[in-house]
Amino acid sequence: MTQARASVVRARSRPWWVVIVAVVVWFGLWYLTPGLLSNGVGRLFTDDLATSVLIETVLAAVLAVVLVLTHRRYNRVLFARSWSIWLYILPVALAIALPFHYELILPVFLYMAWMTVSVFWQDYLTFGLLQSYLGERLPVLGVIVASAVIFWLGHALFIPDRFAPTNWLPSLAILALGFALASLRVWLKSLHLILALHLSFYFVFA
Repeated sequence: MTQARASVVRARSRPWWVVIVAVVVWFGLWYLTPGLLSNGVGRLFTDDLATSVLIETVLAAVLAVVLVLTHRRYNRVLFARSWSIWLYILPVALAIALPFHYELILPVFLYMAWMTVSVFWQDYLTFGLLQSYLGERLPVLGVIVASAVIFWLGHALFIPDRFAPTNWLPSLAILALGFALASLRVWLKSLHLILALHLSFYFVFA
């Protein structure tokens, strides 16, 4: 048995409680998504919006680095070299153009840093790590459904005024987005396309 094959066997032999803990931890970390909540972690230190967003962005960036460094086995798949790496040209080009049409109240460079960290944080956390943990115990369809539903729950529970089931259209839109992104992750294996498209969306509509 090769070393790679042995690694897969060990991964799939993990007990269910590890996967359950991963889901619980996901909800705790999702709470720290930069700018997700009006009363997020940054508001514990300041009432200034820009400073609050900066604090939450730095915190998420530090935690993201820790997660990346502690999940190198998953990263070999999530960030494997492929044609989709070239898609990062799109958000780079849109970032260059962003100052020419930007209309939000935050400083434009803070917005770019915030969105870059936030997009990586959300996608790596959900369709990278969480989906990898779920894949060790669930079949492909189960992974897609579970990832999409958990992604939707994160929005519905923490931003109920926008994504609770009573707001059926945006709620269904987030659920559909979860299914689309989870399916792309299963199909492509890597996160490059998901990250590039997600970040491009925020740079286009700022």
